[in-house]
Amino acid sequence: MTARILFVALLLAVPGAGRTANVGVGYGESLLVLTSARQAGTGGLALEDPWRQGTMMEANSVLYTSGLKWVGVGGQGGLGSWLRLGGEAFVFQGPSEARTVEFSDGSYGGQSGNTSAQEWGGRLEAQWTGLSAGAWRVAALGRASGIWQKLPDAAHLGGALEAGAQAQRVIGTGQALTAWALAGPLGGGAGYLTAWRVEVGAGWLEKLADGFFLPGPEGYGIGIEGALLSEGLAQGGAGALYWFGDPSDEGVTLFIRAGVRYQEMSAQVTQPRGGIGILWRGAGMPGFQFDYAMAPLGGLGLTHYASLGVRL
Repeated sequence: MTARILFVALLLAVPGAGRTANVGVGYGESLLVLTSARQAGTGGLALEDPWRQGTMMEANSVLYTSGLKWVGVGGQGGLGSWLRLGGEAFVFQGPSEARTVEFSDGSYGGQSGNTSAQEWGGRLEAQWTGLSAGAWRVAALGRASGIWQKLPDAAHLGGALEAGAQAQRVIGTGQALTAWALAGPLGGGAGYLTAWRVEVGAGWLEKLADGFFLPGPEGYGIGIEGALLSEGLAQGGAGALYWFGDPSDEGVTLFIRAGVRYQEMSAQVTQPRGGIGILWRGAGMPGFQFDYAMAPLGGLGLTHYASLGVRL
């Protein structure tokens, strides 16, 4: 497979690839793909993570059955009750393939070694809670990303910024409504603007002291989200999760996630998704969490998401 064919496969795997003339010329498409298995399993919605507390270290991976893969490692923690900071380093790796050549008359000239593509990058993020009074919390979000792209015959460096906000209203005991908006990444690299999107969404979380299915605490969440990509394409997602146990207490908590993602003009427009997760907390010990999710991509096979984290 030549480098050109490799990157056609990559662009097909990226959400929104496939319609207008400028699709695929945006820089840093991988920034729109790398996400946790928790978010992927609920239709692309970050239902569980908006108001994380404490210190956490986590590794995330996204693997396509075609051999394309993203891996990220990072951590986050709070500086008081108002500011939360985090960082992540990631790498994209395409499969190594035989590189073919042709003669001046256009005929097949055989193979000449192998070719592959990689991206290395990192991002820093911050969440500043500007309002925390009574039942309300409002926070501003920001993220700065950098990418170094290594192609078979060239290398490019670029960067971008993202900005957004989120608000939460606590209702009753153990119930919370959250809304969010995020735009970006806005920036450039290799003479192109970065591929970006604008998204808005809302979610509902509720803890149950006595569960529907088993004795003891349980809980659930539901949400919906819409997004517009820089190519003019639309996306949307809806998802739900249910958990058995108390995530903030000792013991084991089991998460079950399901959702659907609409990605206009992608390899599979409507993607049913699902996943599971398990969190274990011991007395006086860190919590360990593993999450997995899966999504179909039509003729490109399946996308597998996995996250492994330690909560301090």
